[in-house]
Amino acid sequence: MVIGLIVLLIDGAVALSLRGRHSTSQPYPCGLNPCRAAATKVPTRGFEGAYLVADPKDPQHVVVVDTDLLAAKCGWHTTFDGGKTWIDGVFALPAGYSSCRINPPSGGHVPSGSVAIGLYGKVYAVFGSASAADQGRESVLVVTSLDGGKTFLPAKVAVAPPSGYGLARPLMTLGRTPSGTDELLLSFWGCHETSSGTACDQALFAKSDDGGDNFSPGVLVNQPPGGQNPSQPAIGPGGTLYMTFQQRFKGGPVDLYLATSVDAGITWTHSKIDTENFIGYQYDSAKLIVDPHSGALYTVWSDARTGSEQIFFEKSTDKGATWSQAALLTPDTTGVTGASRDPSIDVAPDGRIDVAYYYTAPDTPNDDEVYLDSSSDGGKTFAVRQVNPKPIDRTLGYSGPFASLGEVGNQYPPEVSSLNGAAYVVWSDTAAATTLTETQDVEMRTLLFATAPPTA
Repeated sequence: MVIGLIVLLIDGAVALSLRGRHSTSQPYPCGLNPCRAAATKVPTRGFEGAYLVADPKDPQHVVVVDTDLLAAKCGWHTTFDGGKTWIDGVFALPAGYSSCRINPPSGGHVPSGSVAIGLYGKVYAVFGSASAADQGRESVLVVTSLDGGKTFLPAKVAVAPPSGYGLARPLMTLGRTPSGTDELLLSFWGCHETSSGTACDQALFAKSDDGGDNFSPGVLVNQPPGGQNPSQPAIGPGGTLYMTFQQRFKGGPVDLYLATSVDAGITWTHSKIDTENFIGYQYDSAKLIVDPHSGALYTVWSDARTGSEQIFFEKSTDKGATWSQAALLTPDTTGVTGASRDPSIDVAPDGRIDVAYYYTAPDTPNDDEVYLDSSSDGGKTFAVRQVNPKPIDRTLGYSGPFASLGEVGNQYPPEVSSLNGAAYVVWSDTAAATTLTETQDVEMRTLLFATAPPTA
């Protein structure tokens, strides 16, 4: 079904009602307009690959991690006042590791990965970095903050690459061990060189049951020959683990699979979700999450079944045995005339589903828009809201369309973190760019909902 354009609520009206309810004069400074998610003012900057987490105990506390493409460093940006001010830093690397860069052995992927806040307030982030001892191939690194993201401890190697491989695009989900400690669940790609180029055909999983001090070896999730684009892990009732991955074959459609583990990630079984042309814009994974109340699985991805790349949503209420009909998410109310890609998904504690993605109108092929589709009825219907105030010119900056000289490998999704009263969205933007500076920033906007929580 096509999801129509519905306005959930007027941002300005909600902001006014919140100001009347709480003593803070401006509880969500990034509510009406986006904020630049960084403190640095150096004009020659190029941030990309941003992930974020909003603190459910304090909606003004948000941590963003990303890659500075020009400085070749991964780092963080933390706000404790809703985005009005930011604290910046770069992650300290273990001895022998050489920055945080786009490395040829893994196919040129931006190395930043996801970020999460643990049960007792620890902040964890994952990213990729290479060691000379591994011939410049990336390992998966993990960093921890004990002060909410003001500072981070030096990075630790979570998983080192086996001989001949690089480990790319790490993603993380937090769970809880039976003893109540944080359990870190990681997914990442295994990439190796072939006679025809770089092949990233392994979907891998690792975990830590002691808060990130030690990790299991990488476990192969997929069945050869194809295992591209693993999603972040998802945790279902009873501790069942889920991931998606793809099988891509030259000249043919793409198979999207669900991987399931009932033994804490030691072994995995597989079932097919869908088969379509061009699932995943370039190398973008299908995203997967579990509803914390119902246990339903939600997944979103892009494919070209309509003739152009579009976002589709599916739901399973039986642990992935069957899936709903694919629902098209689009801001286009007159027909599928544009293209949408690079979705991310999150579920608020009250069950609201939020999907963020890029949309390109047919008459402006070099511009991106950011949209958020939200559902409060388990994915039956979605309301559509535009997030960015003006088009993003991808002829500027460092992550433009495939044909652009600004291409850095492929574009990276806008990301969303959901609380009961707000959805926080980040994306890369070129609003401050000129042809001289090519400035590229990460922008954040907070979209408010009727049940906004009290501010800290």
